[in-house]
Amino acid sequence: MKHSLLLFLSADHLHAQHMAGGKIAVTRDFVDSTQGREEFASFLKSVKCPAYLLTDLIEEDFRHELVPHLSGRNRTALLKRKFDQYYRGTPFRHSTLLHRQKTGRRDDDILFSALTNPSLITTWVDIILAQQIQLAGIYSVPQISAPLVKNMRSDHILLVTWEKFSGLRQTYFSNHNLQISRLTPVHADRTFQNAVVNELSRTFQYLKSLSLLPPDQTLDVLILCHSDDRKELQAKLPETAEMRYTIADISDVGKELKLDYHFTDSDASQIFLHHLAAHPTKSNYANATHTHFHIIGRLRTALYLASGVLLIGVILWSANSIMQSRDDAMETAELKVQAKQTNNEVQQITSAFPNTYAPAGDMKAGVSVMRKLNQYAPAPLEIMGPISASLGRYPQIQIDELSWQMSANEPVASNTLADVPAQVIIIKGRMVDFANDYRAVLSYLESFQHDLNEKGYQVTVLTKPFDASPSGSIADQREALSSSLTFSVRLSRRPGNSATPDINRPPA
Repeated sequence: MKHSLLLFLSADHLHAQHMAGGKIAVTRDFVDSTQGREEFASFLKSVKCPAYLLTDLIEEDFRHELVPHLSGRNRTALLKRKFDQYYRGTPFRHSTLLHRQKTGRRDDDILFSALTNPSLITTWVDIILAQQIQLAGIYSVPQISAPLVKNMRSDHILLVTWEKFSGLRQTYFSNHNLQISRLTPVHADRTFQNAVVNELSRTFQYLKSLSLLPPDQTLDVLILCHSDDRKELQAKLPETAEMRYTIADISDVGKELKLDYHFTDSDASQIFLHHLAAHPTKSNYANATHTHFHIIGRLRTALYLASGVLLIGVILWSANSIMQSRDDAMETAELKVQAKQTNNEVQQITSAFPNTYAPAGDMKAGVSVMRKLNQYAPAPLEIMGPISASLGRYPQIQIDELSWQMSANEPVASNTLADVPAQVIIIKGRMVDFANDYRAVLSYLESFQHDLNEKGYQVTVLTKPFDASPSGSIADQREALSSSLTFSVRLSRRPGNSATPDINRPPA
């Protein structure tokens, strides 16, 4: 991010630093007083970049609950009820899906959290919005701490950091998911090392009392501190089977995060601020009212980018059009010459055409025939519908092949039009599920033939399932019949005389 304003808020102090190209350009500190707030408002008048507000407050609450797995409006309504139940008095609240259970109802394990004293935050947020600063989000130190422990293989980790503006922060992770966090102010009468030693035992007992740490489970403690404090911590921390310590040099952690900052003490504020600027998360305590100007700014930037892309596209299109126009002019001249030559050739060919004049009577007869054919050309559904209905009533007939054509050579039945081609359908199929009852086979096929006759089709059996003539022998055909009873029929149909139209009248 080229430019950003990073804000670190503690109970009575606000630290602000303007980042430019990943480096700190300007830093200011403001106390929670009337004068401090006025100075902060004046400082914001020169700010034109997005702002990120990071909080580190004692008044941050965490609650775990298993809720039914829902989606859409039902999920939104459920979360709203939980927020109203736990955190009705604050707008700074958030829910995080930790995981979904693999057994039972497969409920969702959700971490509900909130900044429970909104008065500590609202005053500063109102000043930011009054200056129309693009507030990207409101975050907390525990919420963005997970990347610091991602490389630890333990399932139970306690991250210990110190921020000079707020105090000693202890954040507990189970399976690398945030569970709970405690903030203890470090007063002037206690050193950083003594605060760590004293608070670790209290936090361990606190986790035990909440049943967050399983019995006989070793707690892995990761402490971020300066190299000057590291040696004293190693000497003061008691050796115990309950806790296993890893003390990381804060300068080495800064190098891993590619921070351009020189650490002089164990203050980890810059670790969190730089990480937030480089990797802002979507999960935060800000709502749509808080991020209104940031959303508008992103839309404005998107419009500028779209306009730039459109302008470049128009320029490229215009340049291409100019070049294309020049090529088109040259091609047009060539086409005119070719058109003139083609026109001359067409005139020569046309003059050599024979006289194709047709008498009016022949043209009328041809039109009449076409109209008649048009009038009696049936739709596929009209021809095939009755056949499909008959086949539906005879499920033991399976169709293998069906062909359809028009023929003027078919015999003309009574009450049909002789001058209209007949529709001829040839069906080839098989008779199934008859065992060796050959009489039933013939009876079934005759019944199917009779059904089609009643629908106006002239039916001719081309091949029967077997040779039932006096000269044929069913016994000799039994082996072949057991595997296949194939047959084929020919259907013919013409329109009836009663539907004869007036062919001299054009169709509607």
